[in-house]
Amino acid sequence: MMKFINKIFFQQTRMEKSVLYCRLKGFNQQNYLDYIHQTIDSDQTLQDIFQDQTGQLGFKNYLKHEIFNNPNQLRSDLDAIYQQWDTKAKVQLKRVENFRLIMLMYLGLLERDFSKGGFYLIDMAYIKQTKSHLCQQKLKCFKHYIKTFYLNQDSIKDQQLVFSKNSITKEQFVKNFDQTNNQIIDFEFTQLKNEDHKNSTVVDFADENIGGLVLDTWNCAQEEVIMLIYPEAITCMLFIPKMKETEAVLIENLKKYSNYTGYEKTFVSFPNEDIRDSYNVLAIDAKPFYRDDQFTKDNIYRELLKCYAGFELSLKNQPNCDISTGRWGCGIFGGNIYLKALIQLLSFAVATNQVKQSKSKLIINCVNDQSLFEFGATLKQLLQSSGTQLNVINLKESILFLQSGIDDSMLQNQNTQLIKQIFTILTKDIPQVQKLSQQINSNDKVDALQQNIKQGEGQQQQINKNIESQYQDKEQYQKRKTIISGQTICIAFGILASLYIFIK
Repeated sequence: MMKFINKIFFQQTRMEKSVLYCRLKGFNQQNYLDYIHQTIDSDQTLQDIFQDQTGQLGFKNYLKHEIFNNPNQLRSDLDAIYQQWDTKAKVQLKRVENFRLIMLMYLGLLERDFSKGGFYLIDMAYIKQTKSHLCQQKLKCFKHYIKTFYLNQDSIKDQQLVFSKNSITKEQFVKNFDQTNNQIIDFEFTQLKNEDHKNSTVVDFADENIGGLVLDTWNCAQEEVIMLIYPEAITCMLFIPKMKETEAVLIENLKKYSNYTGYEKTFVSFPNEDIRDSYNVLAIDAKPFYRDDQFTKDNIYRELLKCYAGFELSLKNQPNCDISTGRWGCGIFGGNIYLKALIQLLSFAVATNQVKQSKSKLIINCVNDQSLFEFGATLKQLLQSSGTQLNVINLKESILFLQSGIDDSMLQNQNTQLIKQIFTILTKDIPQVQKLSQQINSNDKVDALQQNIKQGEGQQQQINKNIESQYQDKEQYQKRKTIISGQTICIAFGILASLYIFIK
């Protein structure tokens, strides 16, 4: 709730790139290194990183003499980061360089002339000073990261992290969308969480202000959790400005330093002892639908473009990583679970078509949403039983169907009839229709046409049986069967008419 209040209160704030630039606090002091050393020694939250005196002394010496040994280098490193982002929309950092930035944030050694409520905080003072359960759990995540990095520095310090942005114009997206007419995709619905899939691209249900409210004292929704268990990602708040509707951000090669249970005020963190796996985090921000109609063409296109920008970026940069997403925009933003699932599937299909070499699949994690999980499991079963695959043509048609007078209230309470109609659209055998169009050009035009119409009718009858077996509502099934039969006859007559014109 507080995240919603913060967003509404500050949504009119305009942010230029320049205001994100950070300064080193106290840098102009004559004895700046002494200032840093005193800050490290006086920070009470660092006193128990190690329980033994020898370990604690070695850790503090590491900070003083290896991490913060060159003040001029600190300043030049910050300048280089802003120059990289402003000129290339991409920043590459060694893991140890990123650790140095996080320690600057942890110790409160950065400052800038910019404030946006709980967003874009670069100082951990709030969570260090507040003794609430949530703040203590957030702090535990960062302290475990600090300790784990220090203990594993020799093997991981030179590994590269990459922060990058993808910007897609509306015109380019429409062009790519219209050109994509023959693309099948691999997908899976699970009851896991986004971050449960190892070596994957984890979708961050982001705020447009990337990083969200991770360093404030009140909030711990999905984006905040992602930033806490992959803490190397929080440096994005130092240099990545508010995302536009046409932009997405990918952070590559992150380590997962903590695990957790709970959510918001029930969040509890504990160490992840195994950091061998790597993850990517993909930040895409959904549009909030508090009163606006999410089923309009403009709103659906906005969400399609946003997902496409992110999925294309991930498929290009990490083609061997599955994209692990879920109920994107379906929490306090009010998104409909079925519409958002179809939007993500369609965007993934268009992106896959553009990035030819990718072998990734889209994983939609439903966690505790049984209705969404059953929707996905049923769709998978129907596709398998009908011998077809999920394809972009049917996905486009399903979106058009939802634009035709459907609203969120009509899809509430698992509306059996509407969901059955969506299944019927998604399981149509498009490859058979394409094969038919090729056979019409052969010498056996009429025979091929008649044979394939019969096959299509038989296959549609099998799909009807499969859907009926999933839903025992006989009365509704009979109504849908009548509609489907009419569609089949119309398609057959359409093909016959086309063939007549062609032969004539």
